[in-house]
Amino acid sequence: MDMAESQELGLEVRHFRYFVRIVEDGSFSRASLGLHISQPALSKQVRELESEMGVKLLARSVRGVTATEAGLAVYQHAKAVLKQIDGTLSIAMQAGGGIAGQVGIGLPWTISSLFGLSLLAEVRATLPHVKLEVTEGPSADISRMLSQGKLDLAVVFGATSHAALRVAPLVAESLWLVGAKGTLERHRPYGLEEAARLPLLLMSRPNGIREEIERIWAANDIPPHMVADVNAPALLVEAVQAGLGFGVLPSCAVDQKLRDGSVDAVQLSGAPPQRIVCLATSMLFPISQATQRVHDLLRKLMRDAVEEGRWQAVLVGDDDASASLS
Repeated sequence: MDMAESQELGLEVRHFRYFVRIVEDGSFSRASLGLHISQPALSKQVRELESEMGVKLLARSVRGVTATEAGLAVYQHAKAVLKQIDGTLSIAMQAGGGIAGQVGIGLPWTISSLFGLSLLAEVRATLPHVKLEVTEGPSADISRMLSQGKLDLAVVFGATSHAALRVAPLVAESLWLVGAKGTLERHRPYGLEEAARLPLLLMSRPNGIREEIERIWAANDIPPHMVADVNAPALLVEAVQAGLGFGVLPSCAVDQKLRDGSVDAVQLSGAPPQRIVCLATSMLFPISQATQRVHDLLRKLMRDAVEEGRWQAVLVGDDDASASLS
């Protein structure tokens, strides 16, 4: 069904926008707040959509709202239609004066803490007609959202399980064993076996670093001394600094604390010595000019940070900072 067919059915773009928002929020109340429309009016729009389609699209329960099988199919199609419409509007705006449009970008917390503010500032300064929508979360969640068309661009780590993504390695950064000041011998290497004997505070699953080192521990019958799972990145770093345990973190997670000497940190020896930081886009949806430009800005910010010594990492992959995503 294309837009002409949807108009014959009496559907309008707003029906699709409202429906997509409800599915993604999993709640009529949250969607109504985000869309600035009353909940009764939003429910009416969905009833109209279901009536025109002739199928039930949403299943309601005490835990929220989920899409039915038919609803999931309509959701995927609606996402594609809305991307085409937004792309057409962006082209019209660009013809009238510069790059324009909306770009959804996913950033893991370590990357967001290091580059998020700079990226927002750069986009505002150089792309005034581009609106960024920044989502922070685990790399696995961000990869899934990108593959589903919920994001246009994302930073992910290592190999991704989603074949629908175009992934370009950019940076390799070391993993560090981090502890409170005065708790580590900073001039000798620590291996994963020795680290496992320390009281550990690690990010909760899903987390790529944790899953990788746990695979190595399991393969070598090494039981780690876990103190706590922490799903709050800032709290984890504060707990390590306070001496409540040790963490295994990438350099960008503790960059400033390493610089001011408020924690001890040593690079881990043995596998996995590094994690690979990649820029990713979906192969299933067209790449807008706005997405390309935001991609190039973020790539430059990351490369400059490495080359200027502000990020303890090394560059990998293609040297062309303006490589086309298409």
